[in-house]
Amino acid sequence: MARRPYRFLALGALCAFGASLGVQRVTARQEGREPPPLPLLGTLYAAPAEVAHADTLRKGETLSELLQRTRLDRESSQALLQELAQVADPRSIRPGLVVQYRLATADGRIRAMSTQVDADRNLAFRRAAAGWTAKMEEVPVRADTAVLAGTVSQSLYQALMAAEGDVPRAERQAVADILADRVFAWKIDFSRDLRAGDSFRILYERMVRPDGTARTSKVLAVQFDISGTTHDAYLFTVDGADDYYDGEGESLRRAFLRAPLEFRRISSAYSTGRFHPILRRVRAHHGIDYAASQGTPIRAVGDGVIQKAGWGGGYGNVVEIRHQRGYTSRYAHMRGFASSIRSGTRVKQGQVIGYVGTTGLSTGPHLHYEFHMNGRPVNPSSIRYLTGDPVPGGARGRFRAQRDARIAALDRSGPLLAANARRDTAQTTDRG
Repeated sequence: MARRPYRFLALGALCAFGASLGVQRVTARQEGREPPPLPLLGTLYAAPAEVAHADTLRKGETLSELLQRTRLDRESSQALLQELAQVADPRSIRPGLVVQYRLATADGRIRAMSTQVDADRNLAFRRAAAGWTAKMEEVPVRADTAVLAGTVSQSLYQALMAAEGDVPRAERQAVADILADRVFAWKIDFSRDLRAGDSFRILYERMVRPDGTARTSKVLAVQFDISGTTHDAYLFTVDGADDYYDGEGESLRRAFLRAPLEFRRISSAYSTGRFHPILRRVRAHHGIDYAASQGTPIRAVGDGVIQKAGWGGGYGNVVEIRHQRGYTSRYAHMRGFASSIRSGTRVKQGQVIGYVGTTGLSTGPHLHYEFHMNGRPVNPSSIRYLTGDPVPGGARGRFRAQRDARIAALDRSGPLLAANARRDTAQTTDRG
């Protein structure tokens, strides 16, 4: 009660101040002057209801110890640890784990807590009347599309690393593998077909997390100029399945893969009639030799039946596969065969049939690969035996619209550079 007179005095002063301002403004208007601006009252401060904090799991520390450091009570700590164990193995938690929590200003109690379980999930806890509630939240992502454009001087990997485009270097090697083993696996052998001056444009989509890393990524479109011929590919979805098609909507899939090894595993490829290092004489060489590490998986280039799996003299361990329409493929100098690979076994395209070795007349680990038609050596790239279905007629309009939009996106990065690059290379050679 003793403090009430001061409240009345404060209220009276405030009323007098307001009356004074009112008189000043009325007088100014009567005299034809602009009234003085109203003075601003000082900003009122209100303490936040909650304050955010974060702590990090230290080396040699348990999660229980970290929670204890946050001053969370033992019962709540046990409840949180039990919820966490439902989605992550506590033994997999490593130092550096960040735990974020919010303290109530009024009583200092923790109201909410969260931690990132993995790159794509956050586990959030909130205090409720009956204890704690837990909710798994997905880390948000946004779509980011970029164009990679460049010119080949040495290899596909080198060209992609040097290419222009806002794509992290760590992802560019994966782009090379997608091009070689997914998009153009049936049309281009990137270890043998590329030449200096060839060029490319790639439309690449990343689903980006807040920290800049990609959850998923995919190649939406490619235009690759090789020796004056442009190979194009466009990702399109038919009945829920993604596949690549050329500009006319034809499938890029063929009966035979261009290479029996995954691109990332090939050290080099060479093919000539050459002086044999063991026989010490020039020997006709009707195949392709792929240098690769011992034990590298070898895959069947097409569906077929094993007609030989065993010792082949100078070929060492060899597998021969009979395909449809008189085609056969041979894989030599293998270290060994995959399980179940024997004469009469049916194999599917891409199935592992054995492993790179150096058996027979071989000076080092490599795969000797031959492809024949009716007993005569042929180039697999010359075979137009299609196995993939084209874009269905009812989806052609949607395909053309997507294709044109992606070509427009590629065009904004500039034209393919191959013709200019080859001309520049020729001019440099002439000057030399």
